[in-house]
Amino acid sequence: TWGRVNLVAKKLAALTRMSTELADDAVINVADDLASEIAYAFAKKEDDCGWNGDGTSTYGGIIGVKAKFVAGLASFVGAVDAASGHDTFAEIDNTDLVTAMGKLPMFARANAKWFISALGNAMVFERLAAASGGVTRTEITSGRPVMSYLGYPVVIDQTLPAVTTDLSDLPMLYFGDLGAACKMGVRRGVAIKTLAERYAEYDQIGVMGTERFDINVHDIGDATNAGPLVALMGE
Repeated sequence: TWGRVNLVAKKLAALTRMSTELADDAVINVADDLASEIAYAFAKKEDDCGWNGDGTSTYGGIIGVKAKFVAGLASFVGAVDAASGHDTFAEIDNTDLVTAMGKLPMFARANAKWFISALGNAMVFERLAAASGGVTRTEITSGRPVMSYLGYPVVIDQTLPAVTTDLSDLPMLYFGDLGAACKMGVRRGVAIKTLAERYAEYDQIGVMGTERFDINVHDIGDATNAGPLVALMGE
């Protein structure tokens, strides 16, 4: 069946400044460099809202994936508990991972991926890969992080948990088709403008960026059926 997914644009804004001397003397176009930095900051905030939004003004009212799973922890099929005592990345084992995989419906497997922080990737996927049989010295020393596990791509996102401490009853990593679980809409992309008068008393130039977007996490399942995205919860 088709559901109605409502997106209401929220505005992100960033404001910084640079000296007129820097604008005059820089070899590169500093305004372009600042625009890239602002776009990166917006992208990070979008990720943070989508994963960690709690519905407060900090996240523009967006309720992210984490909050949905925590709210349904006691009943959601897709909130998969790790083995007892496995509440840090160093304790997660292959059984925990395949148990989470097993909860994902078949319709979501074609585009399924692992979603985890860089720290989590090192302490879970790279640790398990290094400990598995048949790993050659070249693979161990190549310096490349593990970017797939059990045949599915690993996506690194630094707004996901990146701690070595207890994550009991919290999502540690995710597996599934993120695009089928939530929708992101951009009403207007990143717009940059300079403000010649904003910091005139300092002989500086203001640079402001804005964007309008929304994210709706609309399907992570319920007490009967897992959705297209499952979470491995610390236990």
